[in-house]
Amino acid sequence: MKRIVGFNHYWFLAFAELLTFAVCTYLVVYAQQYYHHQQVFSLKDLRAPLHLYVASATLIGVYTSLGKIAYKFINYATGTVLKSGKLIPVMVLSAVWLKRTYHFLDYVACVLLVLASCAFALGEHETNKLRANDDDGGGSGALVNDPNLYAFGFFLSFVCVCVGAIQSNVVDRALRDYDATVSENMLMTNSIGALLVLVVVLVKEPDAFAFFCDPWYFSLLFVRSVVFWLGAWLYTTLVKHFGAVAAVAVTTVRKVLTVISSFIFFSSDKPFGFTYFIALLLFFGACSCEFAKTKFTITTANNNTKDSKQKELEMARKDSDVEKVNVADINDD
Repeated sequence: MKRIVGFNHYWFLAFAELLTFAVCTYLVVYAQQYYHHQQVFSLKDLRAPLHLYVASATLIGVYTSLGKIAYKFINYATGTVLKSGKLIPVMVLSAVWLKRTYHFLDYVACVLLVLASCAFALGEHETNKLRANDDDGGGSGALVNDPNLYAFGFFLSFVCVCVGAIQSNVVDRALRDYDATVSENMLMTNSIGALLVLVVVLVKEPDAFAFFCDPWYFSLLFVRSVVFWLGAWLYTTLVKHFGAVAAVAVTTVRKVLTVISSFIFFSSDKPFGFTYFIALLLFFGACSCEFAKTKFTITTANNNTKDSKQKELEMARKDSDVEKVNVADINDD
């Protein structure tokens, strides 16, 4: 979208995504209710409180909109570095606000994974810069940006990370503490969020509707939004079953694996530099921490099971000895 000539409708882009998410989710809910012969969904059926969805919708509207506007002023590598850092505040908020408990190795793996993703993003930036210099003959390939605008984009991205961290934990609370369904959360959050962003669109970008009347632009926007909806549905499902921290960690790993796979498919066109090597070590370090934690958890559980069984056997033996003594006393009498 950013490369389309004349495109400057980032609020509308966020509105289109949220609207598509809401419509697609409603179709899924309607199909499920029709198939199971259930009554039509209503606000009375909500499991999570409405004010929680309003908060989540406001946060997702701000996060989606400002995140797209920020890319007007910063490059992809900087944006990826900042978004990768979202995992840390998500985990901190989850532990402080939602009272989720994590192993020490989870915190170590979290930091290593964020550092690995940042290093891969910086490596991508260095590679793209080298390509630009080669294409330009070593001359003016580097992009010159207004420092003030770049700082503004950096600030917007930082705000988005904070807002996204809060929103992820709000979703976690609705799904796991109130046992809301994925479809309920997706429908309420995105529909309310779309209405909130629509108000901004009508004020700031009223010409966006005419811009996307072009069949090609509309098709591109529609396909993009539907694909993003599939990703959002899977992400919300992860939050439902494993929590916000695990879901955000998966999205961070996806960024890392995307870069790693590019060396396999484009090995002749992509040099493996020192930054990539450091990033790979950090990534393997994060994976090792999770493996060690899992092994430690399994070992501890097995030991606890053995201890409990041993205590049960000892109690059974004591009970048996007591019964024998009682029987002996009765016989003596």
